[in-house]
Amino acid sequence: MLLLAPVLSFSQSVINVYARITAVAGTSLTITGATGPFVAGNAIVMQMQDSTMGNNTGNNTGFGNLASIQSAGVSEVVNITASSTTTITVSAALTNTYHFNNNSRVQIISYPTLGGGGNYTLSSAITAPSWNGVTGGVVAFNVGGTLTLSGNIKVDGEGFRGGAAGTNAPSDYACDPNTYYDGAGGVSTIYYGYKGEGIHNTNGVYTVARGKVLNGGGGGNLNNTGGGGGGNLTAGGDGGLGWSCTAGTTGAGMGGIDLSTYISGTRFFPGGGGGGGQQNNSVGTAGGNGGGIILIKANAIQTSAGCNSGAGSVVISAKGGSAANAGNDGAGGGGAGGSIIMQVSSYTVSGSCPVNINTSGGNGGNVNDAGAHGGGAGGGKGVTIISGVVGTPSNVNVTDTVGTGGANSNVAGSPAAGSGNATASSGIGTVIYTPSSALPVTLIAFEAAAVRNTAVLQWQSGTENGFSYYQVERSVNNGAGYTATGKVAAKGSNIVYSFTDDAGILHANEIKIYYRLKMVDKDGSFEYSDVRAVSFNHQASATTIKSFPNPATATVYITSAGISNSAATQATIHDMQGRMVKSFSNVTLSGVNTIALSLDGISKGQYIITINGANGQEHTVITKQ
Repeated sequence: MLLLAPVLSFSQSVINVYARITAVAGTSLTITGATGPFVAGNAIVMQMQDSTMGNNTGNNTGFGNLASIQSAGVSEVVNITASSTTTITVSAALTNTYHFNNNSRVQIISYPTLGGGGNYTLSSAITAPSWNGVTGGVVAFNVGGTLTLSGNIKVDGEGFRGGAAGTNAPSDYACDPNTYYDGAGGVSTIYYGYKGEGIHNTNGVYTVARGKVLNGGGGGNLNNTGGGGGGNLTAGGDGGLGWSCTAGTTGAGMGGIDLSTYISGTRFFPGGGGGGGQQNNSVGTAGGNGGGIILIKANAIQTSAGCNSGAGSVVISAKGGSAANAGNDGAGGGGAGGSIIMQVSSYTVSGSCPVNINTSGGNGGNVNDAGAHGGGAGGGKGVTIISGVVGTPSNVNVTDTVGTGGANSNVAGSPAAGSGNATASSGIGTVIYTPSSALPVTLIAFEAAAVRNTAVLQWQSGTENGFSYYQVERSVNNGAGYTATGKVAAKGSNIVYSFTDDAGILHANEIKIYYRLKMVDKDGSFEYSDVRAVSFNHQASATTIKSFPNPATATVYITSAGISNSAATQATIHDMQGRMVKSFSNVTLSGVNTIALSLDGISKGQYIITINGANGQEHTVITKQ
């Protein structure tokens, strides 16, 4: 299959690392072709393609239909504990089943936490490398706090690849409506347009002719017919008739199928590629690429008036690629829109800096000739999945239109090829709202501190939709070989949790003990938090002071051995010039050796907190945001 991919714009940066997975054995993933080093932390395993076509390979209209969805489109978050150029080790066996064969492709994508688990401002544009048949096409990241958007996130045309225009034929041929894959119609099939790419990898077989490949559009047949549009949430359109062809004799490329039955918060797809046009004058065009995938998880999203850059809006887009215009030959079909998944619990978006989300299908190419040739079909819609809120947030605009079919000639009033089929899936709207998604719970902050010989863990939840419980795990072996030490049930979004562990007493020979949270959803899927180390010196008089979260917004929690029920605790907050801005007397305990201090009425900036407790005066510096 001859497939084309666009070149990346150098004005956009790539934040993810990718590799193909070729085998899984327990917690060991065999990889190849890594685009960079994988570091310890979270990543996403995603089945991009699977053997979904089955026996639908006959020379008829059923060619390329779906036999079984298999594992196409499923993904999960994993925790990497070790990696090399050939192997990645994860902390637990994969939850989903993944397939590895000639028709399947699985990749692993790094899943960075931007801002170190706190707030983060995205000020420059990011994208993904184009899907190349093995890896790419996906942007994924997590922000534990508030994500401030002033840079665009785009994977337009970075999904499944469009098919190339057919090899230039030496002359005109009779129209051929009956050939759906190469090899079925004799030697002349070498001149047919190439099929667009879909969720079934044909592995170099069935490369040309009008039959679709699942959501990949079919190529144009003889003579000069247009390519079919790619599909995703809706089906792609059918290509234009071609030179001297009629509705009964056309071999135009068929549109890629819609995948709406299978799309959810836990299964989604790149847009299918458009099919290439057939040519005999060397002026046919290729199909457009489908849109890629964007996965964003954050506790909150906000924009500032004017977008901080004067751009007027922030764009998050996974549009399908449009095909170029042809001359007196067949034009390519447009790629389908991709998938955008937003797992965010709240939005504060300025009216002067709206967030514009777009998963529209690409347009088919026009024929720039007075004679009637085959215009390219339009690509189908992509999908936006919003998890964490119900209803589109204020000043967040979602556009999802079908691609327009290209004109069959440049004569006014010329009929056009089919547009992306918006009616193929009854009741499908622009946005899917779901309480669950592929991305588990968001943590705003997670800290651990030693209070004498007890480890005190605190964390604050962000989104907890569909979430079940936290399992606290510890390691006394340099961060390897974790064991469960406690379980904390979910209480809801934006909750501060506290857990104590007598690890310093139980493991008196260990100076440092490591902790992490296993965060388990109701469906059994889970994700690991970052690791926190707690240092003990095993002296009863040891004192520490810890602030959480830091930076903080409305409330800061102070943990110290000097805070106890046996002595009244007083606290003060001073600015960096030494001026007291707030004081507290006899502060109430809010957990083991922990007090909660309100930051209401205090401006943003750095402050010194002083507590007077059982161990005397202690200090810590915090930042209010």
